[in-house]
Amino acid sequence: MNEDLLDAVIITIDDQHLESIQTVADALMLAGMKVSGVLPTVGIISGSVARAAIGTLKTVRGVAAVELDQEMRAIGSHRQQ
Repeated sequence: MNEDLLDAVIITIDDQHLESIQTVADALMLAGMKVSGVLPTVGIISGSVARAAIGTLKTVRGVAAVELDQEMRAIGSHRQQ
C-alpha cells in the first residue's frame, strides 16, 4: 500500500465489543487498515486505510462507525508556512 493514498480514519467500537477492542483492531488490520492507536476506555481505534477499503471496515464485527479524521482548526486560524 502506498501511504500517500491512505486516508486517516477514526473507528468507533460498539458497546458490546469494548472488552474485545484489540480483537476488533486485529480484524481491522486484516481488512487493510494500518492501526496507529487503540483507546479502550473510550472505544476508539485510529489509523489509516485506502479510501476504497473504508466500506469493508464498516462490515467488521464490533464497528459502530467509521469516520474520516479531518484536521480541526479554530476559526480565523491559519497554517504557518
